[in-house]
Amino acid sequence: MGSYVIRLKVLPQDTTTEHQKIVDSVAKALPAGAAVKGQRIEPIAFGLSAIIVDVVAPEEEGMIDKVEHAASTAPLVGQCDFMGVSRMSSKLHTS
Repeated sequence: MGSYVIRLKVLPQDTTTEHQKIVDSVAKALPAGAAVKGQRIEPIAFGLSAIIVDVVAPEEEGMIDKVEHAASTAPLVGQCDFMGVSRMSSKLHTS
C-alpha cells in the first residue's frame, strides 16, 4: 500500500505565535501513521503568514479527512485549508 502527501495551508490563531510551535501542534494532533514531512512560510499581508505543511499519511480510506480535521482542530491553529493531495509511490522501479 502507498502513502499520501497531503498539503495544507495553516493560519495561526495569533500572529505573534512562532511558526514552529504551530507546526509542532499540528504534528502532535495528526492521526497514527501520519507525520509532517515539510513546511514553508508563505507571507500574506500585514505581518500575517501562512504555513504550508506537507503531511505524509498511509493510503487508507478516510485518512485525508482525518488529517485535515486533526490539523484544523490543533491548538494554535486559527484556520486550516486543504490545498491538495498526491499519491506517493512506495516502490522504487529499476530497469
